[in-house]
Amino acid sequence: MTLVLCLFIALFLFCFSLGLVFLVYTWILWTSSLRSPADGAADKGGEKGLSTAELERLGDGGGAAAGQECAVCLDDIEAGQASRVLPGCRHAFHRACADRWLTTHPDCPVCRAHLDPPPMPPPPIAPPSVPVEVVVCR
Repeated sequence: MTLVLCLFIALFLFCFSLGLVFLVYTWILWTSSLRSPADGAADKGGEKGLSTAELERLGDGGGAAAGQECAVCLDDIEAGQASRVLPGCRHAFHRACADRWLTTHPDCPVCRAHLDPPPMPPPPIAPPSVPVEVVVCR
């Protein structure tokens, strides 16, 4: 009889502990859902995706994507099709598939690597205007 009682108490305590963990997890999810959208944006640094200018600075990967499979639409990337190879992780996509994702997310759709587009090139610097004196010798 005592063995049965010990097993019952052990099973009860195990189920009670799991229930307590579940309640704590549910409470954490509930309280995080109560935060306003502004709080959530502050946690992510306000990142919404890449702008058109940033997408153009990413480039296309120089045709290195031909023959690979687009991880978004699962179609092969044919030679001559507009494609985009992401810097860093080198995952390849059709340009339209990648741009659709990257306008709302600043990371790779496959590995979630954060994309930092190359910085804007500096504006061309005009040579300093130095007065030139022309001397003619005879």
